[in-house]
Amino acid sequence: MTSTDPGSGPTGADGDRDQDRNRDRDRDREDRAGEHGPGAGTARPGGTGPGPEDSGLLAPVRTGSAAESATGDTAVLQALLDAEAALTRAQASLGLAPAKAASAVTEAARADRFDVRGLALRARSGGNPVIPLVADLTDAVGPDAAPYVHRGTTSQDVLDTALMLVAARALDVVLPDLDRTARELAVTAAEHRDTPMPGRTLTQHAVPTTFGLKVAGWRSLVLDAADRLSAVRAALPVQLGGAAGTLAAFAAYAESGGEADAEPGNGPGTGSGTGTGSGSRTGTGTGTGSGTADGAGTDTGTDTGTADAGTADAGAGDGTGDGFRPSTGPGSHGPERESPYGAAHGVPATDLGLRLLAAYARELPLAEPPLPWHTLRTPVADLGSACAFACGALGKFAADVLVLSRSEIGEVGEGGGGGSSAMPHKTNPVRATLIAAAARQAPALASTLLSSLAAEDERPAGAWHAEWQPVRELLRLTGGSAHSAAELAEGLQVFPYRMHEHLALTEGLIVSERFTAALGPLLGRARARKLLDAASRKAVDEGITLDEALEEEEPALREMLSRERLRDLTDPTHYTGSAPALTDRALRRGPGPVRTRAEDGQEKRQQNGQDAGRPPAGRRAGHAAEEETVRDTGER
Repeated sequence: MTSTDPGSGPTGADGDRDQDRNRDRDRDREDRAGEHGPGAGTARPGGTGPGPEDSGLLAPVRTGSAAESATGDTAVLQALLDAEAALTRAQASLGLAPAKAASAVTEAARADRFDVRGLALRARSGGNPVIPLVADLTDAVGPDAAPYVHRGTTSQDVLDTALMLVAARALDVVLPDLDRTARELAVTAAEHRDTPMPGRTLTQHAVPTTFGLKVAGWRSLVLDAADRLSAVRAALPVQLGGAAGTLAAFAAYAESGGEADAEPGNGPGTGSGTGTGSGSRTGTGTGTGSGTADGAGTDTGTDTGTADAGTADAGAGDGTGDGFRPSTGPGSHGPERESPYGAAHGVPATDLGLRLLAAYARELPLAEPPLPWHTLRTPVADLGSACAFACGALGKFAADVLVLSRSEIGEVGEGGGGGSSAMPHKTNPVRATLIAAAARQAPALASTLLSSLAAEDERPAGAWHAEWQPVRELLRLTGGSAHSAAELAEGLQVFPYRMHEHLALTEGLIVSERFTAALGPLLGRARARKLLDAASRKAVDEGITLDEALEEEEPALREMLSRERLRDLTDPTHYTGSAPALTDRALRRGPGPVRTRAEDGQEKRQQNGQDAGRPPAGRRAGHAAEEETVRDTGER
């Protein structure tokens, strides 16, 4: 037993252990205090900081999927950094920032150099993670590049662009899974084109159908989902508007020049020579001093017309002037380079903000938007709606598998199903269950995004913030569902003999509709319907077949129809209508092409500067998905 003293605490071995625990708690408190104090969460190689983890223990729908990796906190952080670095590069491409600054920001923009948990904790003070990230990134790039980090932009620009990047990267792994699902279902539908089975309405046998037609319907929904997600993927835009959507700060920085915005010249003091073109200025000369290329010192260096990467365009006159200042006014800084969207809509190519917007889009696998969309949330609403549709479309596939794989039905089975902790005999349709769970969660998440369309002012309080988690969760649910659907389609087991057995369960009642059509001309429509109602009740009550009940109810029927004709009319396999032809027709619809980020980037580079007369692909896709998708019309 450990004795205690009110003034000294526990003694002995237990007391030593208590003291050790107290010291550990004190260190933990210091660590937590450091997270909130000055310098908390600064760049730290490989650091994650203490804090809660989310390994997906309660989210089996998305756990282990590629979409989960593409939407995790580290992936979001990398997207934020990519957005910041791309903006600096875009400004450098227009002469608004030095090339060395763009390189420094890009080099520093690696998620493993930052403390994700520390950033999350510090984000509470400003309401978003961009604010602390900008501080840490500015420290990481060094003093020369620091003035060009986040210059002219605002937190929403960066966070919105980052979420679009996260969505693009997630959809790039979702779409191939949907393609896999569609291809496997096409094979199954073709194999069972003529396999009859009961059609069920309101849980009861209705009329015969074919399993091929049912599977073709699943596939059609998968293709619908892929088309919608492909169109949304192509249209995902960058966000750039500055403080309130006017892009004004970028022109202000371009006009102001100043020591803080200068790139050091290649030679101090003054040089000699005359300017002969509109290329970048590369100062030459000797002497001492601190001359710079931005006009802060005396700059009469030679204008060679060649690009010293990232430097500003030289004036076309005497080689003097401000290196980062527009040559003919606020909207005409930098090389003449049109925005493809602007050129297609008659917007002057000389507006600096529009040219920067186009340059920003070129730096990322995203589209150029027609307007800053701070409170015009169409991209987010479209993304959420497409993801919710995809989850629901896959949910239909899962719902049918869940019903048809019941023990008492057993017409299909999920290959490699899950077991039970208590019942060794069970093989549960786990993949279909997870897809069904996602289909039930997605609509509520999408409704949050749709409600955020009603956003006040130029930045709403709360509506914007409410979008972030639902966007991520929808991408995760969609990705997890698509992955599970591909596995479900690949391993689906089909049992035609069970379908055939179930066609006979109602002793011919499943084709009562056919009898109505056959007996109407013989007895009249009203009398035929009355006869079939009575015969159907009799067949159920007495456990006889429909044709036997008909003969008992209407003896004259033997003279109107032969026994062979009656048997033919009650054979459900002879009453599948146009199901095989409909299946063939559905299978002629092929999946649209699945594009990767690399392919999109290559196309952008090829079209850059050559496609100014057309709106960008993303915008065209927003109007009509079929204009972006080349259908494969061959049967699969």
